Amino acid sequence: MQLEFHTLSNMKKHVSLSIFALLFITCFALAGAGCSQTAVDEHGCYADFDSAVKASGKSGNDIVVIATMDGDDVQSADFLQKVVYSANFSSVTDLYSVVLMDFSKKAYDATVAQDEEDKKAVKLAHQKEVALNKNVLTAKLLNISQTPSFYLLTKDGCFVSNVEYIEEINSPQDFLSLLANYQSQASAVNVLVAKTSSGPSQDRLSAIEELYDSTESIYRPFLKDFISKAIKLASSAPELKSKFLIAQTDAECTEAFLSGNTQAAVQGYVKLAGNKEITPGYRQQAWYMAGYLLAMSDTSKYDLIIQYLENAVQAAPDSADALSIKRAINEISGN
Repeated sequence: MQLEFHTLSNMKKHVSLSIFALLFITCFALAGAGCSQTAVDEHGCYADFDSAVKASGKSGNDIVVIATMDGDDVQSADFLQKVVYSANFSSVTDLYSVVLMDFSKKAYDATVAQDEEDKKAVKLAHQKEVALNKNVLTAKLLNISQTPSFYLLTKDGCFVSNVEYIEEINSPQDFLSLLANYQSQASAVNVLVAKTSSGPSQDRLSAIEELYDSTESIYRPFLKDFISKAIKLASSAPELKSKFLIAQTDAECTEAFLSGNTQAAVQGYVKLAGNKEITPGYRQQAWYMAGYLLAMSDTSKYDLIIQYLENAVQAAPDSADALSIKRAINEISGN
């Protein structure tokens, strides 16, 4: 079943004019904050992605994300009954930390307590609301568009692959067989991840850069912890440090944008542009992104959009992208 979210796909290729692909679609109107549930449910599944990452840090198991719309999607219901709700599903949870994210009307209804005077019911509804909010953000970051959907990530939360849904999944063993098809990819990412935490600092930095470069751009927000390490390791390499500074900002601003806080996303790039450590080319990217996001979200701020784009040109006037940005300014200004 099609699953619709308000989605931002980060498609940055230096400062090309197609850095972000924006799809504005209806999503859940949820609000709330707090701590997520950390215990597994009766099927051995975690309520949200962060809980699974925390658990995998101890178990060493890779992570499987399952997205469903139970009750609203026949295929989801069939998969849940035959696989997740099976008495043998522990064969899956013994090998993987499983996140079960349900986006059905039933799941949404569970975030509202039927009796506002029942404190336990209110507390439980709030916990479910928090978990669902976190899952909505995770679903956007994974670019989930239909259910059921499956995704494989490493124990550290690094994206490995989406797992192709097939109708011939009639048991937990069938599901394990399907996941086994992606184990070579998971092993390759895990080997690279291991290299980021051992050996000389330059080797660790090179491994992080390889991990980052080999990860599809839309899934790089899952590399936040590695990006932070790279910034520290690249202290004596200005160009590489700048690359990871903007990567960190990309991750933070993507989450802000997907959470509905466009202003924070714009200001994140403005703040980075003012960072004295960043090199001219990456400063240009930061100013461009600030102007681009503002143009996509609030065209009434015409003067500020132009200012950000002009700042981008001034940051590196002789760059290959400066001419494209000048053309964008002319198109916006009508010159």
